[in-house]
Amino acid sequence: MNKFKFLKLIIIGLLLSNGILLFMLFKEHIRRDGPKTIIIEKLHFDKEQIKNYETYIQKHRKAINNNEAILNKLRGSLFEQLKYQQDTTKIDSLISKIAMQQNLAEKINYNHFLEIKRLCKPSQQKYFDELTTEIANLFSSKERK
Repeated sequence: MNKFKFLKLIIIGLLLSNGILLFMLFKEHIRRDGPKTIIIEKLHFDKEQIKNYETYIQKHRKAINNNEAILNKLRGSLFEQLKYQQDTTKIDSLISKIAMQQNLAEKINYNHFLEIKRLCKPSQQKYFDELTTEIANLFSSKERK
């Protein structure tokens, strides 16, 4: 094999690998919207509904992020207790506070879907009902990967 053929093979290989890389990046970009896109498509939202839905998403993310920040502080305080003598009263109190915040997170999520349900027109209600069987899976980390 002469140098020209060898260089030609290398160039073709590099072009193919770049093409595959671009395809993977594009595929990943499509997946980023994940649940949002799936919900919009499955419920057949119109432009006005999408606009309202995006407002709901921003409000929901803010509430979830605030709750997650509180949870992280509480978890930090809990694990900080590992440095000290075991104060079961304090530990139990922190665990109870963590549980209350996790409970709040579930309520935030549930209320978010109530808002989405109210956003649906009567003709879309059957699609929402079908979606309810998939909601938990839409947001699990396994399904999104």
